[in-house]
Amino acid sequence: MTKVQSFIGKVSIAGLQQMDMQINDWLKRSKTKPVYVGQSFGTDIHHDGRGNEPIIVITVWYEETDLPS
Repeated sequence: MTKVQSFIGKVSIAGLQQMDMQINDWLKRSKTKPVYVGQSFGTDIHHDGRGNEPIIVITVWYEETDLPS
């Protein structure tokens, strides 16, 4: 069965580095085989409520496997 895991982050060098770490950690922890990766850009309301900030959403479509860790 194909499933999806989504990751969201800020569009900045630090934000992308943090998302890279989250995705790599998730791939290492989970026994999955990615079959498709998508990305989308958009905006979200800034945490202080004043304006929008750019974001990136990464979706990893995967199948669970029995690969050894």
